[in-house]
Amino acid sequence: MMKDFLNTLWRTASRRPVALVCAVFLAFSVLWTVTEAGYHFSEWPALKGRNWVITISVASLLYAFISRWRSAKVTIPVKQSNVSVEVAFGDIFECDGITAIPVGEFFESEFGLPVARNSLHGIFIQRCFGGHPQAFDEQVTNQLAGVRSTQIKKEQGKTARFPIGTTALLEAAGKHYLAFAFTHADPKTCKAYADVPQMFEALSGLWKCARTHMNGNALNVPLVGSGSSGVGFSAVDLLYILLLSFADESRRELITQKLRIVLTWDRFDEIDLRQLKKSWEEK
Repeated sequence: MMKDFLNTLWRTASRRPVALVCAVFLAFSVLWTVTEAGYHFSEWPALKGRNWVITISVASLLYAFISRWRSAKVTIPVKQSNVSVEVAFGDIFECDGITAIPVGEFFESEFGLPVARNSLHGIFIQRCFGGHPQAFDEQVTNQLAGVRSTQIKKEQGKTARFPIGTTALLEAAGKHYLAFAFTHADPKTCKAYADVPQMFEALSGLWKCARTHMNGNALNVPLVGSGSSGVGFSAVDLLYILLLSFADESRRELITQKLRIVLTWDRFDEIDLRQLKKSWEEK
């Protein structure tokens, strides 16, 4: 909680710092003018003291931060259901509950062209499997043993291609994860790609699998489609797609009481969560 607050504080201060300084100066000017007017009529000595200057300086700083503050977390109720969606900035691997990880249709594990180390898939293997692909592969093989796949000739990586939306329940360090096939991959370059219909298909497969495994847990989902998959939509548009897909599936049958969409802090300037909640609730 404190870590998120400090992150929000820092992002608020570093986002357009000139505008923040101007807001402080404007507030201080107004308070100083009021102070001078008050002293003129009352001649109250406290209005000329050092403590009063410190007080209005702190008040000006607080006003500037509050006026520019952006929420780091909001809760959005899903209409016509009893479930809610929490949208928050943070580290998805530090969240309680079950975490969804989008992967390619081949469920790759080899670092390099098949899996970029800085992708969520790559970070997942490094943080949760100690960077050892074998442990990841063993669980994927066991989980997908009954799922039909297609053998594809490729230059590098695995050759068994699974349908988009295929989901495997994995366990690492006492936590559970749902790795779901989200992107296609070029057989020659391993370049991942996806589009909006494919995104809905992948999410549909995730929701259906999650429904059987949640057991009252929250489901943590990243901003799907925001990486190198090339969906080509803004972060806010991708959030709406996630919300629409989850709301539609939840109205059919309960998935989980709580979905948590976890955003990385580098999206803080791009997404105003309060505005997102307002526009969603007005629909």
